[in-house]
Amino acid sequence: MGEVRPEAVGLTDPDLAAQVERIGSFLLFERPIGGVVGCWECEGGLSGWLERMRARRVEAAARKAARQAAVEARQAREEAGRRFINPYTFVPFPEAVVREPPAGHHLLAAGRLGGMFRVRFEFASPMQAPEGAVSGQHLRLPGASVKGAVRSLHETLAGGCLRVLDEEFVPSYRDVAAALAARWTLAVVEEVTGDGQPLTVRLCDPVVWVRAGQLRQAWGGQLATGCRVSFDPPKQLTSLQRYELPEDEPVERGGDWVVLLTDAGARRPQTTLKKPGSYFAACGRVGDDSAVGEVAESAWREFRRAVAGAREVTQRRASARTGEATADWVPVEFRGQQIGRRKAVTGFFDRGDVLWVRRDGSGTGVDGLRMAAIWRHVGAGPLGARVPAHLLACPPQPPAVPSGAARPERGQPDEFERGHGEAEQELLLCPSCRLFGAADTVSREASETARQRAYAGHVRIGDAVSPGPVELAVFSRAPLGAPRPGAGQFYLGYDDTAAASTGTALPTREWGAQPDAGAPRPVRGRKFYWHADPTVQDVPRHAARDHQASSRMRVERHLAPAGTVLECEVSFDNLSEAELGGLLATFQPEDVLGRADRLRLHLGGGSRWGWAAAVRRCRS
Repeated sequence: MGEVRPEAVGLTDPDLAAQVERIGSFLLFERPIGGVVGCWECEGGLSGWLERMRARRVEAAARKAARQAAVEARQAREEAGRRFINPYTFVPFPEAVVREPPAGHHLLAAGRLGGMFRVRFEFASPMQAPEGAVSGQHLRLPGASVKGAVRSLHETLAGGCLRVLDEEFVPSYRDVAAALAARWTLAVVEEVTGDGQPLTVRLCDPVVWVRAGQLRQAWGGQLATGCRVSFDPPKQLTSLQRYELPEDEPVERGGDWVVLLTDAGARRPQTTLKKPGSYFAACGRVGDDSAVGEVAESAWREFRRAVAGAREVTQRRASARTGEATADWVPVEFRGQQIGRRKAVTGFFDRGDVLWVRRDGSGTGVDGLRMAAIWRHVGAGPLGARVPAHLLACPPQPPAVPSGAARPERGQPDEFERGHGEAEQELLLCPSCRLFGAADTVSREASETARQRAYAGHVRIGDAVSPGPVELAVFSRAPLGAPRPGAGQFYLGYDDTAAASTGTALPTREWGAQPDAGAPRPVRGRKFYWHADPTVQDVPRHAARDHQASSRMRVERHLAPAGTVLECEVSFDNLSEAELGGLLATFQPEDVLGRADRLRLHLGGGSRWGWAAAVRRCRS
């Protein structure tokens, strides 16, 4: 035997030669055997290679059949007139925002108006009653809720700024299945702060993947993350570039190897050859002689951003709002059987917790954290960079400083902060901030003196109350999750509808994918939900399904019927005729724009289901 170049055996095509080199070593026979001059040395020999080729063909055929089935299902839906449409759309952003000085509060300026009017809301669809509402009594909707909905619509109609916008927001995504880089290893938390931030961890070396059956033989039904086991580690890597304990290798209870159990959702219950799948758990060797690494602050911040979108974290937040208790340990099930228990994903750590960490360049510190081998990663391109700069929220600016004059030192009061009326005239606010007010929400360094720059609004909206008692229906509401702006195919503008390039690192839907290479794709506009009447749907989308019976996010709510009437008072001061006209137009846009059947204000929760589309009537 001897190593030869591919061209020595007649493989002269450059691409074919590269493929041969990737396959592995080539064995050359001194004499041709049955016309064969050699073979490639690969795992399992020729039969193993043929089996892998057959598996690939089966997998390719399955993918082709799935794609064809999806096309046929979509065509069937379209033919049946049941094509899925997102329950929302986007109103494009204005090309410019006109900012002018507000009227101020020190006096009623000449030519400006003050007064009040009453608004009568008659709902064209059911409305979710506020917390604490009682059937058979007067229904009350807080004025703050009404004002928030009115302001949102006013910003769209009048060309206001994006008052409520997290400019630093970047979504997180689930990782695709792939082998971890060599820098990643298991670790045990050594030291934490009071708020669950890990400061130091004890690094594991090496990491071996062990079948759940072998671990259960050692621990039985008590198997959980953090359990200790012992075994003789393997010496060779598998084709997945990881160490796997042979199935016949015994595992003993107790020892230097710590177990990490994670959710089984990313594991296939069946292989491509239709054989039962296996659950492997990562085990890391850790002892008193193991190195201790310090966790970088940047690693903790990145982890917090990634974990914010995890399903269990959002569910725990929802449970906290309803007062429902949540478990710290979660059962791990695979192929219908419980394997053990794992720590719930909370976004925080305790001493002794097991997690994946990434060693930094020196190999002694930690610059990455994750809860599982297939975890989450943060996108790129913050929200503030994806909206036009002129639409960013109005910060109440300090008065302009005349040329040559010295600005006040940071932390020293200036004319604006003293509240002088003359200083207020120097502010430049968008139409909505001039009516409803503005606040400076920019965070400051801890060393800076606290300051509050804000501008009070000129419009006050009272509680909306029903004229008489309202009978409410009790219903089980389906889980109501948060919006998912990370779905770039819906939220971001992108005109290229061609299929993504083969081998691209990130799906096109992700923030930071290849379409963002030149400049971040912009947000499509302001999001509004379509009107709908859930009472006429065959299967009301707002009602919880049978499979949601145990969901932590399923809650009991009261629903006011369509036709319910609420009335409120709106008072204003120091408005110009144009500003008052814009306010009235916001309460009844159908009268101004002539689209009575399409322009309605949604009040209360459940806008995604078309609830509480209000028909307005104003009376001065």
